[in-house]
Amino acid sequence: MTRKARVLIDTDVFVIDLRYHRDPKYCENRAFLEQVRQGELVGRITVYNLMEVCGILSFNLSPQSLEELFIGFATKYNVVILFPPDEEERICFDPVEILETMKQKFSFGDALIAELAQRYKGRLDLFVTWNAVHFADKLPLRVVTPVQIGRG
Repeated sequence: MTRKARVLIDTDVFVIDLRYHRDPKYCENRAFLEQVRQGELVGRITVYNLMEVCGILSFNLSPQSLEELFIGFATKYNVVILFPPDEEERICFDPVEILETMKQKFSFGDALIAELAQRYKGRLDLFVTWNAVHFADKLPLRVVTPVQIGRG
């Protein structure tokens, strides 16, 4: 029996799905997310990605719609949200660790995501993003686009 690929999905994939329906990548993006929704792939997102999605969409959503997006996100996309391991279940980070990650030429948000990818590397197989060039050779897992998932 073949194990399903465990994929960490970047913010841009969800933003295209939720906001940019005319984007040239929309159909391929939608097909990838449908694989996750159907359970063909095991989907993961970091809490930082989720907060980025909410922040980006906050300009166009009502407060109630934004709250509904946040609360229902994991169910809507069939993904598990990864939090930093903290016995008090707080979202926090070590500035020194994040700075070390930033030395690989990451923005602050991408550094937070990369640091969690590092922590969960044993439980992930791929990182899926349209910005693969920003993460290539910087993460402890293979970086692919949604289109590359479809190609196997």
